[in-house]
Amino acid sequence: MINYDEIITFLEKKNSGADAVSRFKQAYYTFCKTSTWDPAYQVFVAGWQQLDGVMLLEPIDTSDSEYWVHLTTTTERSLRELLLAFPRRYIGLFHLKEKWIENRIHDVLEGDVIQTDAGSFYRGTKRGSSTSAEQRTVSKRKDAIVSHIRKLASLKGKLEHSQFIIEGHLIVERAIIDGLPVETLLYTSGFAVTPEGKALITQAASENLSLYQVNDGVMGSITTTRPVPSIIASVHLSYPNFLSESGILNFRFSPRCLLLIAENIGNPDNLGMTLRTADASGVPAVLLSGEGASPFHKNCIRASRGAVGRLPLFYTPDSGDAIDALRVSGWQVLGATASAKNQLPEMDFTFPTAIVVGNENKGLSTTARECCTELVRIPMASGQSSLNVGVAAGILLYELTRQYRI
Repeated sequence: MINYDEIITFLEKKNSGADAVSRFKQAYYTFCKTSTWDPAYQVFVAGWQQLDGVMLLEPIDTSDSEYWVHLTTTTERSLRELLLAFPRRYIGLFHLKEKWIENRIHDVLEGDVIQTDAGSFYRGTKRGSSTSAEQRTVSKRKDAIVSHIRKLASLKGKLEHSQFIIEGHLIVERAIIDGLPVETLLYTSGFAVTPEGKALITQAASENLSLYQVNDGVMGSITTTRPVPSIIASVHLSYPNFLSESGILNFRFSPRCLLLIAENIGNPDNLGMTLRTADASGVPAVLLSGEGASPFHKNCIRASRGAVGRLPLFYTPDSGDAIDALRVSGWQVLGATASAKNQLPEMDFTFPTAIVVGNENKGLSTTARECCTELVRIPMASGQSSLNVGVAAGILLYELTRQYRI
């Protein structure tokens, strides 16, 4: 249940004197007396252990937009959660009060920045749900949409077109429910006659997503997955650099932020498990460094169980540069390695904190170990020298999360 008093306190603290907050307060007081919102606000919140972000949708009566959108958010994750919650098909005018929000809004929405007497606004709608949605049957492997989706099988194609592929009913359904910027869906004729297929197709159509029915042969030509999935979708890809060209952090964080750095994770299944764990622990973002597996590999996407696309992911070719930039910004950076003297239960943590986990076989690179503020190990009984990287990340993150609550 939404705590509106907590929301108002949060908004006033972050937007003291803002007209939007004053209007919302007045609407809330009216709601308390009448049990009716006037105007009919929609309110979305983000945050797990504490309130990290609020999005107010205030109806407006114009010919080209449905909502004034007031975003107040503190972290990368809270911003992405709120943008993903913005309903498809609707056009919003997002007040751009901070540059970092303007930089990220394109990852989920498509539109343009416009200037008004009230300031700078982004007029946009959820990617994939514009008025140009298409629904048709595709029977030829050389069809333009089939050729486009086939290109997304390679990492080069994904990066060139800023899209990645998800496969299977459960993952596609979750992507739609989570509000991911789904660009296109392809499904087989067999899937279309099943109860779950009918429900998913109906929902996708109601949200104005492009839908293409294909036969098994066409679907099999698109993907190497066997058995051939009955439905696949392309999703807009977001994978910004962690550092700017000048070496400054391209990452928004709060004073009590927690970041996971995954260095050179080679196995896409292990990477997916690590991302799933990070997502569940509530980290604001994950930084992937080095030459490990791509987070957009189909095995990683499957193992992440929805984390890829929902959880903010950043990239850096060199973990040392990223760790140095974090340290300059006041971060504690802990490297997880079995050779460390410090044991996890004995560590005192200060926030913001980053945890670095390394390659499954080689562990942390020499550069990462030398750049971290401290090294830490997970105590283990005799017989094993290391843990699966996803398991290790989970233990580390949940210990920090526990201390965060103390």
